[in-house]
Amino acid sequence: MTSSTETFSWRFGGWLSELPPNHAWGILGGAALLGVAFAIWSYHQALIEITPGRRLLLCTLRVAVWLGLLVILAAPTRVQRTFQGQTSRPLAVLVDRSGSMTTPDNRQRRRLDDALLRWRAMEPAARAAFSDVKTFAFSSETKSVSNPESAVTLPTGETRFFSSLAHALAEAPAGGWGGIVTLSDGLDTQVLESTESVENTVRSSLAAGTPLFFVPGRNRYAGGKFFTLREFNLPPQTAPRTTFRVEATFDSFQLAAQTIDVVLKIGGVARPAVPLRLEAGRRLSTWSTEIQADQPGTIELELRAGEEIARAAVRVEAPSSNRILYFQGALDWSYRFLADILKRDSSFTLTPVFNFPNPNAPLPRGALSRLPSTAAELAGFDIVVLSNATASQFTAAQQTLLSKWVQDGGVLVFLTPDDDSTQGFAGSELEKMLPVVFLPPQSRGERSNLLRQLRSTVNIRRGSSDAPQLTPYAWEDSARVREIFAEAKKNGEPSTPVFAEYAHVAHAKPGAEVLARHPNELMPGSKERAILLALQRYGRGQSAVLTSDALWRWKLNQPSTERGVELFWQNLFSWLARDRQRGLSFEHAPLRIELGQEITLKVIGAGPEKLGVTASLDAQRATLREAPADADKRVFQWKPPGEGYWQITAVDSAGREARHWLAVDKAARGGEFSGMAPDEEIMRTLAARTGGAVLEGDAPASWQETQSKPELLTEHRAPLWHRDWIFGTLLGLYGIEMLLRRKWHLL
Repeated sequence: MTSSTETFSWRFGGWLSELPPNHAWGILGGAALLGVAFAIWSYHQALIEITPGRRLLLCTLRVAVWLGLLVILAAPTRVQRTFQGQTSRPLAVLVDRSGSMTTPDNRQRRRLDDALLRWRAMEPAARAAFSDVKTFAFSSETKSVSNPESAVTLPTGETRFFSSLAHALAEAPAGGWGGIVTLSDGLDTQVLESTESVENTVRSSLAAGTPLFFVPGRNRYAGGKFFTLREFNLPPQTAPRTTFRVEATFDSFQLAAQTIDVVLKIGGVARPAVPLRLEAGRRLSTWSTEIQADQPGTIELELRAGEEIARAAVRVEAPSSNRILYFQGALDWSYRFLADILKRDSSFTLTPVFNFPNPNAPLPRGALSRLPSTAAELAGFDIVVLSNATASQFTAAQQTLLSKWVQDGGVLVFLTPDDDSTQGFAGSELEKMLPVVFLPPQSRGERSNLLRQLRSTVNIRRGSSDAPQLTPYAWEDSARVREIFAEAKKNGEPSTPVFAEYAHVAHAKPGAEVLARHPNELMPGSKERAILLALQRYGRGQSAVLTSDALWRWKLNQPSTERGVELFWQNLFSWLARDRQRGLSFEHAPLRIELGQEITLKVIGAGPEKLGVTASLDAQRATLREAPADADKRVFQWKPPGEGYWQITAVDSAGREARHWLAVDKAARGGEFSGMAPDEEIMRTLAARTGGAVLEGDAPASWQETQSKPELLTEHRAPLWHRDWIFGTLLGLYGIEMLLRRKWHLL
């Protein structure tokens, strides 16, 4: 990674620059004393008698001019250095003191003993790599302790795994943690549905630049086998004549591998059973299928796997359009080019925001003069495109608003081929939610040198030419790219875009997915090819960065009958917006709870109008009470009165309906003392998405890199003495002395 420092130093000029600093300061100090002595002597031997006050004033003026000249000779300078490498930050260590970590197995060995044994082998490397190591112990609450061994004596309790990670991130010192190491089995008895908790933890970790490391605790206390449905994901609404995906995630612990049948019913009609293999040990198993939505209406779904049952309903309804807000930071061909393409497809509605230098300039019809400043204004759009934007055009509040909007399900596309634009956002709130890290701002000379270095080899291969060279995208071989092209093939054969210019970025973030790269040019200081298109999930939404131009030169080089450019943009925007939730739906509602437990249900898309939420089971019926609102969500609380499979229905004033099914059991299926195996899948997921690792006994290579001295990339010097006002001040002081000498008849 790159980091910048700004320092103040003295750069002696003239023949003093060849001397050691101590010698140069000695010479200047001696000259200063001689100058002061000369000024005092010269006015003590004046031709006429002057008062002591006048003598003191004249001496002060002459000494000030003399000392100012000596300071100029010492050349005070501001030095800005850019380094390549890691900067040392403290490390946080979290020790899990919950019941599952402290329960012994048949050998009287605890999971905590296992984790501590491996951590002691890595602790010396951690202390050498980081500036300090701070230790916390957690179970039901998180406390600071002196060392991991002292955590053993603290009382146990239930696990607050995710909230403890959030607590550690919030307690970070200035500059943040260099990493967080958690000694745990990954269980969390507070969280029944962990998807949102994982996303929140990943988002907070990436925003703080803090990788997560885990030392898993293991022993033979595995308890009995179990199988449960953990997640059941599908869109609440889809358009007619489209295909949507249904995904189910099962959590299980099996003593030996086995296979179970998964049966999906669509509208009461069962599809053929699909076998799902459950491996031995603690595993997360995923099952998915595609469903075709043809006509408007509601599709009723029922999933059965073993004793697990899940029901859901998907509304099939055509959206009015994919609503795009297009912010044009600087006038170029991009907006007119894309606007003409999207206007040809009735499924898109484009609203531009123009940033005219003249605030009184007339706006085109339908255009906005400013970016929306409230969540309610942004809620009217599905995609926000920031084209050729600069950091000075956004306030911190606007960037925070965009970040919150993406977290709640929006799609942000950052489009620019300009290095000045990307570098201006380095370290900003907006960069935190994007899939790449931007290069830090550079001076004009440094930027010119960088561009010459990056393009020298390419110019040799291409030959010199003033005409812009068109370069094709190099697509990565990934499932996401195949999905985009599969979407594209519905409207026509996809074409590979070609571009003329692109912006340089430092690297992709952990958890981001790079879809397209430059076919031959590399990122600065890296062996990887330059990034052209990258995506990243951020909360319930996603962000994309397109570093090339808007491909309008590609269109100019195609015959008028070709539609490759048009299909590329229409398909990309359609694919990005397909997961955008609209209408009424429940947000991350639990699938199963224990009898006697109170739940909180959040309904999104309802607005401020009347909303009724009821729960029914056979002849039983209950009305849920509404709690205080949470931003744009409506919150309802309820404690089920009995066991069974309850249907919860939300209906708003417009008659729109959303349904959810909840299984209520008398006994919980998990807990601290249930014998559940370590949830190593959660730890691997968090580590992989934040740039960390699961540690088995050896310190990661990144810790060794942390110990290396950062490499100086650039150094920019700005002389502080080379200012007109400094010379003007010295000349003014000398002029005042001469005027006073003349006035008091010393000349």
